Amino acid sequence: MLLANRAAAGRKLAEELQPLVENWPDPIILALPRGGIEVGAEISRSLNIPMTVFIVRKIGAPGNPEYAIGAVAETGTVVVSDATLAEERYLQRTKDAELKRIERYKELYRNGEELPPLDGRTLIFVDDGVATGATLKAALKVFRQPDAPKVARLVVAVAVAPARSAREIAKLADEAVFLHTPALFFAVSQFYEDFDDQPDDVLRRLLGLEDS
Repeated sequence: MLLANRAAAGRKLAEELQPLVENWPDPIILALPRGGIEVGAEISRSLNIPMTVFIVRKIGAPGNPEYAIGAVAETGTVVVSDATLAEERYLQRTKDAELKRIERYKELYRNGEELPPLDGRTLIFVDDGVATGATLKAALKVFRQPDAPKVARLVVAVAVAPARSAREIAKLADEAVFLHTPALFFAVSQFYEDFDDQPDDVLRRLLGLEDS
């Protein structure tokens, strides 16, 4: 499968979600920035579902920051997939640095506002694609914590994920929709004709934070 761009991925995901969403209580899209915003905006428009962002930052391995060993969510929750690869001091230092970046993202993509009330709602996590799925898994695990909002359902809508990651993510969600789960996977970008990033002013418009 080759997707034209993120907007096309969003439209295809909306088609998959349409017969399901009418049975979900009070749905809201939580797009994972940055790529998830474009995808989520198309789903939001097509299905008339409100959208905001949920911010999660990857924790990379020492000496190899591109290899995710965990993630930290905007709530402060840290999920570590392989604690043996990093000392506690490294994890704490990285968490503190990423929480500062998360605050900047909150200002950029939510005008500094906190998340809306989520109790009783269906949370639809949206992304353009995942590799290891570390950030998305962390987002889901946040809402499995005892002190998390009592949501109705956790749903995942992702364009592309390697088969193994898709299976792992699906176990954490109540419902998972993937457009493509290839066994042979090198990068999310290989499944898009156009994978260029949009500038922040465009993403803010998609989130309704700036006039068109």
